[in-house]
Amino acid sequence: MKKSIVLLLLACIVSVAVTGCGGKGSQSATGGSGQVFVVPDDEEGEEEPEVKENIKKVKISATGDCAIGRVQVHAYTGSFEAYYDSYGPDYFLKNVRKVFKKDDFTLVNCECVLSNETGRVEQQFNIKGKPEYVKIFSGSSVEGATLGNNHSADYGEKSRQDTIEALEGADIACAVNDRTAVYETEDGVKIGFVSVCMLGDFDNRSAYMENGLKDLRDRVDILIACPHMGSEGEHIASAAQQEFFHKCVNWGADLVIGNHPHVLQGAEIYKGKVIMYSLGNFCFGANHNPKDYDTVIYQQTFTIKDGELQDKIKAKIIPCSISSQSGNNNYQPRIYSSDDDKKRVISKMNDYSAPFGKVHFNEKGRLKKS
Repeated sequence: MKKSIVLLLLACIVSVAVTGCGGKGSQSATGGSGQVFVVPDDEEGEEEPEVKENIKKVKISATGDCAIGRVQVHAYTGSFEAYYDSYGPDYFLKNVRKVFKKDDFTLVNCECVLSNETGRVEQQFNIKGKPEYVKIFSGSSVEGATLGNNHSADYGEKSRQDTIEALEGADIACAVNDRTAVYETEDGVKIGFVSVCMLGDFDNRSAYMENGLKDLRDRVDILIACPHMGSEGEHIASAAQQEFFHKCVNWGADLVIGNHPHVLQGAEIYKGKVIMYSLGNFCFGANHNPKDYDTVIYQQTFTIKDGELQDKIKAKIIPCSISSQSGNNNYQPRIYSSDDDKKRVISKMNDYSAPFGKVHFNEKGRLKKS
């Protein structure tokens, strides 16, 4: 179960008990499950009591690319599919599940299709998992998935729709291009996100992002932009990335999470908002033995007071490996336990962040202004 803010019992000065109740987290952007205060009519003309609103804290976790399927050029032996058939859906995220269960919203980049379609789009790599693979996410407290990437229609537009249906059927909010998403936490906080692949027709895709963010801005409490862009294998975000990610903040984003380079890139604080340029790979079935196994879980805790999002930034990275084995990707990410591994990842993230201003991660992985 996700964390939920405990609703406090308030006593009005007129001796009437006032209580609030919150519903379960859901994809629905309609209705409300926040506190409702009932105050009796002031029959004797007395001044109505002042009711203090709760402070709500929302912890969000985000990961890099999750390719939960097999690439068409891979043999069955040793593939993600073979691991699924041998170990089942709970195997893949077992080492990070406790982190996801303790937050309020977990967001992954689903870089594959979940479909039974067989007619693949002609390209170098096509990544496909079965629709049932959605259990990998739903069984590990993943509530949101981005599909704005260059593999979300690897077997045609029908395969993308199949993926959306699989995610929605598992109560996982998903977004791609002009299809935005809203997730509502147990405490009634609405989190919106926009996911767009910026590779190719940049102007039209840019409009998806701008329009989506502006449309959601007044309808949600926390707004996340998820652009898919950058150069594969490059640890330093490009000037084009920085320019576009800044635009996302200007269009209303409270947080920008990037993906596509398949490696970690740095962080920046722009106009008081955190930008993570790339979170690399995470549960990645598209490569048996990548050059770089390092990755992170990014976490940020947002505070909403009196209905307003507060400016204070409380964020950190959790250094991880994409595999629980060395020298071989077994598709089971794990949190690093050794201090040397943690220090190495944090040091790399600081190097990658250096070009973007005075920001760094301390020895505990917490984001700080230099």
